Amino acid sequence: MDAAQAAALTASLGARRVVPVHYTSWQHFTEGRTETAARFAAAGLADRLHWLTPGVAEVLD
Repeated sequence: MDAAQAAALTASLGARRVVPVHYTSWQHFTEGRTETAARFAAAGLADRLHWLTPGVAEVLD
């Protein structure tokens, strides 16, 4: 699934929040945070992305 597909799925599901994972560190990934954020912004869904900081615990509601 690429970022555009993830944005489309987010819209079709009506998801309130999306937590991107597995978007860095592996050589076969072609899109990172910048591309993902751009695709969600283009779809009008940028406010649904919630980026986590590795090693920092968060409670998601």
